[in-house]
Amino acid sequence: MKSVKTILLWLVALLAVGYVAGIAVWSAKRANTHICQTVEITITDFARRQYVTEAELVRLLKDKNLYPVGRTASAIAVQQIEDVVRKHPMVHEAQCYVMPSGTVRLRLSQRIPVLRIVTGDESYFVDSERTKMPVRESVTTPVMVASGNIGEHMACGELADMALWIADNKYWSEKIQRIRVTNPKMVYLVQRPDGTHIILGEISGYRNKLRKLRTLYEKGFDEIGWRTYSEIDLRFTGQVIGRN
Repeated sequence: MKSVKTILLWLVALLAVGYVAGIAVWSAKRANTHICQTVEITITDFARRQYVTEAELVRLLKDKNLYPVGRTASAIAVQQIEDVVRKHPMVHEAQCYVMPSGTVRLRLSQRIPVLRIVTGDESYFVDSERTKMPVRESVTTPVMVASGNIGEHMACGELADMALWIADNKYWSEKIQRIRVTNPKMVYLVQRPDGTHIILGEISGYRNKLRKLRTLYEKGFDEIGWRTYSEIDLRFTGQVIGRN
């Protein structure tokens, strides 16, 4: 008798599992036949940056024949949508997924410019990932400008690192107006408001060089006195040299 009850319990359990699995499969198939009626696009940092618009993304997907409205869920190329949106020059990251109702949700964040490069041949931004970013009218975020003889390797490397450090340093971000480069071994920081050139020489060691100059400004001399010089040279160990 006991064995019969055990068998019945097992049968009931198996039937329950089969029912749940069947419902899941049926629901999945039904969801795949839903027609997409809506695309919800969320630009997570749009309040801070307006480099790309929802209308522009819709046009992009339509041009690539990937716009999902009117397609069944199973026919929506989610991965391709993500790949195409990520390749947009203003987009940093993108995620796309289909809701059970058939609604497609696209979430993305934009690239963050940290440095503007201006050379004799071109002008571009470097973003927070240390990669080139095109200049657009919509990019109005104020960033440090570096001009002169600047190669891409330098721009996306140590120059971007220094620009970020200056931007995060309250003292120097208020004093440094821009960066000028004549060659990789001769880098200048142009100081506001008077335009005094601070000669770093090579970028390496810039933090110690600027800490040394700040100490001199704050403890050694009145900064106004240094404004009588057109150049302040920090290239030499243990020395700060002013030149007219």
